[in-house]
Amino acid sequence: MKEKGFILIVSLIFLVIMSMLGISMFSGVTMDETMSGNQREKNRSLDAVQMTLNSVEIWLSNPLNTVLGGTLNPGVACTASTVQPAICASALATPSTPTAWPFSATLPATPGLTVSTSGGLNTYYSQPQYYIQFLGFYPGSTDTAMYQVTATAQGGNDSATSVVQAVYRVKATSVNLDNP
Repeated sequence: MKEKGFILIVSLIFLVIMSMLGISMFSGVTMDETMSGNQREKNRSLDAVQMTLNSVEIWLSNPLNTVLGGTLNPGVACTASTVQPAICASALATPSTPTAWPFSATLPATPGLTVSTSGGLNTYYSQPQYYIQFLGFYPGSTDTAMYQVTATAQGGNDSATSVVQAVYRVKATSVNLDNP
């Protein structure tokens, strides 16, 4: 008779152990899903900031934007009232804090980039921003300038933010159309 009670106790202990194991596995899966979602949003913010850098690179490659009166644009003193986009003469004091930037340009409406602070499928928390700074002329050159671009973008929430800086070398060239 004592054997029947022993099997019941062993079965209950085994049931408790299996329940604890199931609960711990469930919490691990939940944590994995959270980390995957955070990584996805970080990747989306990085993709948006890369798109911003590509757009600014195209903008900088246009001589109408970088060459003024035959010389390269050394930038202006940018303030909150500066017309966008612009090349600024001063450096950012806090590049990692876009809200502290004195001026930043945003990309025009981009197909496929839906902005919504309430979140949602395939939305971004805010429009990507950028700041272009004139660094000076390339060493030993008077027709090649260096521009630093600081760009920031957010994924689907304000916690997934990417800030990236890139330096571009732009050369002002002229072509003699009389001698093709």
